[in-house]
Amino acid sequence: MENENEVLSEPLDLPLDTTLPSGEEESLPQVKSVHREPSAAFAEFLKEMEGKASAEEKVRSSMEFMKNSLVNPMAPRFRDFWDARRYCLPLFKEQMSAKIRGDLWQEYVDLSTEARRLKEILDEQSAFAYEQIDLAIQALANDLEGYDALKAQVVTLQIPSNCSTMLLNVEQYQEMQRNLQLLNAFASKINSLRKEVIRTEMRIKNKNKLFEKLSSAGDSVFPKRKLMIKQISELFTTDVSSFVKKYFVSESESLPPLHQLREEIKALQTIAKDMTLNAQSFTETRLKLSECWDKLKVLDKERKKEFSQKRQQLRQNVEQVLEKIKAFEEYCKEFPTINDATVKFEEVLSYMKTIDLSYPEQKMLKDELFNARKPVWDKQKNEQIERENKEKEVENLKKQKITDFRSSLEALLTSADSTSFEAMLEKRDSLVEEYSQLNISKADKMLFDRSFKQLKDVIDEKKSENLLSLSDSDKEKLNELVALLAERKKRRLEIKSQIEIYRKVLGGSGFDFEKAMMYRELIEAEKAALEKINSTIEEIEEKVAEIEG
Repeated sequence: MENENEVLSEPLDLPLDTTLPSGEEESLPQVKSVHREPSAAFAEFLKEMEGKASAEEKVRSSMEFMKNSLVNPMAPRFRDFWDARRYCLPLFKEQMSAKIRGDLWQEYVDLSTEARRLKEILDEQSAFAYEQIDLAIQALANDLEGYDALKAQVVTLQIPSNCSTMLLNVEQYQEMQRNLQLLNAFASKINSLRKEVIRTEMRIKNKNKLFEKLSSAGDSVFPKRKLMIKQISELFTTDVSSFVKKYFVSESESLPPLHQLREEIKALQTIAKDMTLNAQSFTETRLKLSECWDKLKVLDKERKKEFSQKRQQLRQNVEQVLEKIKAFEEYCKEFPTINDATVKFEEVLSYMKTIDLSYPEQKMLKDELFNARKPVWDKQKNEQIERENKEKEVENLKKQKITDFRSSLEALLTSADSTSFEAMLEKRDSLVEEYSQLNISKADKMLFDRSFKQLKDVIDEKKSENLLSLSDSDKEKLNELVALLAERKKRRLEIKSQIEIYRKVLGGSGFDFEKAMMYRELIEAEKAALEKINSTIEEIEEKVAEIEG
């Protein structure tokens, strides 16, 4: 539609004798003619006109061409229409019947009116499109003013943790890519609006205005975007080159596991697609990483070959160890001593440490070795259990003897009142003999000593009762009373001395609660015995005084 305004204002030069229908003279535009190169379709049309002889045929063909130029209302060919209209206008001056001339002229005028109407509609559409595009450009300019706020909403570039090459500059990558994502969106929008302006039919000056505004917006986007792409591309190229140089240029014995390098190459290739890189950097890094991938394949193949050879050697080592374990197993079936079996066991275990074995194979072979020595160890274990059982039986028997002895001693003390003096002496002697054969602890010994002292006190008390029960005429037994009195006093001194010993022990030692209670019970028992013997001494003294009195 360029220069369509000039086309619409071209003159209609009719012959002087041409008669126009009423009212058509006022509708003819009066402007200068414009000279331009015809379109390909119009040139083809002119060639067809050269083959027509009559003016009527030429006019009708021109009308048909003009109709075809307007057949698409969304994209009419106004230039071809006006060129054909100019070509057709002089033809009305040539010789033809008046009726045909009038009919053709009416059709000619109708087509011109239709073209003007269609032009007005398209002008309105162009004006609307101009306003909409202008609003879109204004919105774009407003977004550019709020650049920082929009950048804060951009999703941060995620760099995988296995991509150690880029982790040193991760903040720079994320900041530059965040800017580039926003600038790419602006650039895409500017380009989209420019294409929209190009394909939208409107006046040239309106297009120029829109292009100027888009150019102004592009000045704040494209230079910055170009610089940012250059910086991130150079940084990525440097990092990839450093990665290649570190692991693939020089022969290094300390290469990380191949699967880690493989994953890092994949991560670098993936991140290169996610970032905005220039074509040179993308191609260069892609080629370098592809070469590294090929080298990894070669290394992987070599390592698999080495692993296969090593695996074969490991199998041979396992077979050798299994032979030694088999021999050790046969040796253990003969039930050697535990020391001899241990020596053989350590020999096989030491041999396993001198050869290469994987961890699973070591574990398997150790399990086999432990199973091989199982008969000897089971025999030792059974013997140990048998010894422990015998010791336990002996200990139980010992405890039972002590328990039975304690029961007998307590029973004698309990039945003292109903037992005669002579019977008690006999039972005491029997218990003393049995007591001398027992193997008891110090604690039990102290308890039994206390019980024997109680038994002695009971026997002495029975003896005293027997002496006190004598009649007055039995003067001859007075001496026995005196002797008994001296004996009782001596016993009282022993009891007092024993109480003092117990008190000193209790006051000077840090016993636990149980032992402290035991010593307190011993003191209380001795006190009770002291009270009894004091009472007995008093009775003897009274009896002696009564006899002497």
